Amino acid sequence: MLRRDWLRAALALPLAAPLARLTAADRGKVKITGIHIKPVSRLSHTLIRIDTDAGVSGFGESGVNGDMARAWLMRYKPLLIGEDPLAIERHFHRMSTMMHPYMASIPALSGIDMALWDLAGKLSGHPVHTLLGGPFRERIPLFINSEPSNLLDRAVVSEWAAQIRAHPQGFRAVKVNTTAPIGKTMAVYSTSLTVPELNKIRSGFENVRAALGADFEIMAHCHNEYDLPSAIGVARAVEPISPKWLEDALPVSFSESWVSLKRESRVPLLTGEKLELPQGFYPFLKNQVVDFINPDIAFCGGITGARKIATLAALYRIPVATHNVGGILLTMASAHFAASIHDFLITETRLGGKVDILFMAANPPVVERSAIQLTHTPGLGVELNDEGVKAWQMPEDSGWVALA
Repeated sequence: MLRRDWLRAALALPLAAPLARLTAADRGKVKITGIHIKPVSRLSHTLIRIDTDAGVSGFGESGVNGDMARAWLMRYKPLLIGEDPLAIERHFHRMSTMMHPYMASIPALSGIDMALWDLAGKLSGHPVHTLLGGPFRERIPLFINSEPSNLLDRAVVSEWAAQIRAHPQGFRAVKVNTTAPIGKTMAVYSTSLTVPELNKIRSGFENVRAALGADFEIMAHCHNEYDLPSAIGVARAVEPISPKWLEDALPVSFSESWVSLKRESRVPLLTGEKLELPQGFYPFLKNQVVDFINPDIAFCGGITGARKIATLAALYRIPVATHNVGGILLTMASAHFAASIHDFLITETRLGGKVDILFMAANPPVVERSAIQLTHTPGLGVELNDEGVKAWQMPEDSGWVALA
């Protein structure tokens, strides 16, 4: 059978045909022929395109910038060119276990893995969530990042809340930075917070709760900047508003301080956006120091890595959210992953920003009532819109560049 004839047959397979059947019956019928990258520096991410000799390409989004993606993908390229794109688990294993002369870059391979799943869906004629064994749900809950310019001014907070409530996509969950009421720089190690600073955090979040009302989910957002006494203080400061969670209150890596924070905190704790593979999440789950986890599919190991992390979390009955401050491909990957696991919570999105990531797609998904509607077209379900992608590029960013 010619490759083009095989492709037509594959695309006509019934929805019940799993990826396992396709790979078993058609191993080696399609080969990877090239890898291209396109930086989107306003997102600090890089788009990945994997081409095949069947004339079908898969697209992914890596959690590293253009220079980093180019360097690492040159190392991964020899493992992929000429290989079967459907052997996703084998490719993941070979890339993620590289040790010499450099250990694997998990955020770099995450975009490759995402593109391989998109490609598998297009070759088989199935949406990614079907290949993953779903769907468990048709609507994926969303939350946005937003905050008033002054959390301590009730009039400003009230005006901001009115805008949030009037958002056309009906968002009902919002994440607010704990550094906002005290003027601290986020994501930079902070000295210990003072009592007046903690009081400002308490007042600011109480203003937000009063303005939004009881029917909103509010997440208290840290960026791993606090020491243990400050993290405990922040947890107590936001406790009166019953936040959905307190996020990343301590530095990224696991330490016994997380045990102390969990013991002293009466609000749910979440972490995970900078953790990689199940190995990164295991100590947090084993020591029962988090109530939720939020892997980032562009960072943790792609869709394959996220699936392994979710399997581990399920053993501890810990719900999974997803971190996502990326573009449309990461958004769609998060949605398909969310549909494929039972205990999914909510996913983050940039849709509340001034530049809409939906314009990155020629066929954007439906977003309404604080949720994204699951798509049922093959792969990740979107085709990129060049003009929409350009809106997220810097002037120095290139178009698609082949890895030579």
